[in-house]
Amino acid sequence: SSTFSVSLYENFLYKIDEAFFNSSYRKQFCEVINLPKRTLITFYGEVTFKRRRYYDRNKKKEFCFVDEVLSLPSYISLDPFVCAKICEVSSHSSYAKTGKIVSEMIGKRMKFNDDPSREIISRTLARNVVLNFKIPDIPYTLKETPKILYVMLDEKWVHSQYNDDEDYMVKVAVVFENADLVYKYKKKKDSENRIELLGKQVLASIDNDLQRQVLDYIYYSYDTDQIDEIVFMGDCASWVKTFHRGFKFHPHMKITVSIDGYHLSQAIQHICTSKYNHFTDSFNQVIKSNDKQGFKDLCNQILEYEPTRLDTIVKKQDYILNNWRFIQTYFHKVFVKCSMEAHISHCFADLFTARPRAYSEKGLRQLLKPRLLKVNNIDIQKVYFEVSNNEYENKNILDLSSLDGNSNPNLPEGIRKVFNSINNNKLINI
Repeated sequence: SSTFSVSLYENFLYKIDEAFFNSSYRKQFCEVINLPKRTLITFYGEVTFKRRRYYDRNKKKEFCFVDEVLSLPSYISLDPFVCAKICEVSSHSSYAKTGKIVSEMIGKRMKFNDDPSREIISRTLARNVVLNFKIPDIPYTLKETPKILYVMLDEKWVHSQYNDDEDYMVKVAVVFENADLVYKYKKKKDSENRIELLGKQVLASIDNDLQRQVLDYIYYSYDTDQIDEIVFMGDCASWVKTFHRGFKFHPHMKITVSIDGYHLSQAIQHICTSKYNHFTDSFNQVIKSNDKQGFKDLCNQILEYEPTRLDTIVKKQDYILNNWRFIQTYFHKVFVKCSMEAHISHCFADLFTARPRAYSEKGLRQLLKPRLLKVNNIDIQKVYFEVSNNEYENKNILDLSSLDGNSNPNLPEGIRKVFNSINNNKLINI
């Protein structure tokens, strides 16, 4: 029951404090200042407990041993497991929805007779928890190296706060090794086959360091001497067309730049519109056959029918002509098609721009991190506890060697595991 779980939690915290209170280190260097209460909101309900505040004469610091061991911030009344869950849910939901989802999980154990719909975690509290989540750079692991590597590129504009009404440009890259057909069926005439990208890694940045991130990922994940070709695909924006510079890891490596099919089809559709949709196949045919003059003739023919659309037709015509070389590469040299627009939609638009909202630079940069962990299938809760454990180790509050369970045979088995785990930097596994 929840009552038993709360009692067990309180007893666990009490035993930790008692073990330190009776340790030789505490007796030699630390004196008790007071015994303050603290209340934590957990998935079992509210846990109220007392723990001793100490003064360490050796370190010249005040501290609560229980708070330090469990990495409990003094300004948040949430259990670390609740905080970890908030960070995980916020990677795919808004802060308001995150607070509601986690509140419902907690509310199953806590009864509010005065307001059954009360939300324990507000939007602001959820945001503060995420902003205080110090997400480290996840080290890359060496993988089997393919002969051809693909890099898809695009950007997503996100509304801003405190930035003179200028939107933030989030540059995005998706690196993958190959594509595989997951299933093939035709429920409708226009249904498409389901394709899965193999060895996929999503990277993003608002700090103009995306190229460095992609270079680091490829360098540390693959044996670059074994890569024969890297194919870059995108909408052929200026930064996309120059992104490949610096990726020639060895003299024999081939670098290929291609437009993605979505933006080519979009440009043709803007020229034809639904009114002249029967021209679409003709446009594709002359472009694929590398017939520039035939393409210009078709554009002029549309202009004769629609002279009022001169600006749009000329703009899209210039877009195709300026990127003609990359379009020919798309038709004749790249055998894995670009699905970047789908990734932008599912990985970023769904969270950042699907509903009207704006972000500060700090907030956007921080929220990008758990989102990238999510889309790259990294366990966010595990990362949260690894960060908390490392923070405790780096604080160097006191020497824990005197708390080794092996040197104190009177410690209960559970507490012995706690201190051995702390000494072995494995608090997350408790």
